Amino acid sequence: MKKIGILLALLMFGVVVAGCIGQTASTTTETTEKKVTPTTTTANTVSETQTPAPKYPLAIVDFAGREVTIEKEPQRIVSLAPSITETLYFIGALDKVVGVTKFDNYPENVQEGRTVVGGFSDPSIEVIASLNPDLIVGTSMHLKYLEQLEKIAPVIIIDPKSIEEIYKAVELLGKVTNKEEKANEVVNNMQSKIEEIRSKVKDAPKVKVFYIVWSDPLMTAGNATFINDLIILAGGENIFGDTQGWPQVSVEEVLARNPEVIILPPHAGMSAEDLCNTQLINTDAVKNGRVYTLSSDDIVSRPSPRIVEGLEEIAKFLHQDVFNFTYQPLVCEATAG
Repeated sequence: MKKIGILLALLMFGVVVAGCIGQTASTTTETTEKKVTPTTTTANTVSETQTPAPKYPLAIVDFAGREVTIEKEPQRIVSLAPSITETLYFIGALDKVVGVTKFDNYPENVQEGRTVVGGFSDPSIEVIASLNPDLIVGTSMHLKYLEQLEKIAPVIIIDPKSIEEIYKAVELLGKVTNKEEKANEVVNNMQSKIEEIRSKVKDAPKVKVFYIVWSDPLMTAGNATFINDLIILAGGENIFGDTQGWPQVSVEEVLARNPEVIILPPHAGMSAEDLCNTQLINTDAVKNGRVYTLSSDDIVSRPSPRIVEGLEEIAKFLHQDVFNFTYQPLVCEATAG
């Protein structure tokens, strides 16, 4: 049960352009040669000497509804969740991160040169303080440590629960770290890719999907989870979409709902081949060899820009003909009793 608790924490917390202002000048020989002093104003003169308003101090409202003031551009950030670290990487602010959790694994070797502050559910306050951060970014899981953390540095809570909120998280972190242009680019790329996938599958038949979160006890993803959202966006129908969160289900229930496709992550406590030795061999999914293993658990459970990778994999599993995708079908030699 301890493994299941850790798994659920990872799934639930594992844990969506600024342009230049065009200027057009109408010039003549007279206006080109005329020198205009800084105090001269004319109808056809655009002031280029105005000093832009300073970005900091910066006041923001985080995902917990808290008003937080950032006095200066952060240079030493402690990230208390892998999804936050990933997002900072995508917006080009990873070089500012000095502390991460022991679960951070993306980008590759992300822990090298950075201090591990503990797990994302139980970070070490002492280690965080020793890093002298000027910003700490956590999730709602860290609200219980808020009073202690605020004595060290400003704290921002980032806790998206939907694709749209992932966009907002990216934009907020971009604003706080002075990476707004890159953050907007990341959001635009995410939106474009999601729309491309949705457009490709919109006319395809819905595919009944069973997602295995954990094998013993058998657990799946219900409504109000990223996995459910991804299945729907990918042109599928979650057979347990009428449940909430991460329910335990029986083999009999799965057989009654008879999925056409079964998807599982690499760390589900079982492999695709193991299904051949269970009663699930009697589902259409196993009979037709349509059992698929994701390349990573993280791309469907962490609310970061990588969620788009999870969507693309699931869409390819469900609609191979649309994406010209091939996957070695599961072939069962054993027969469940």
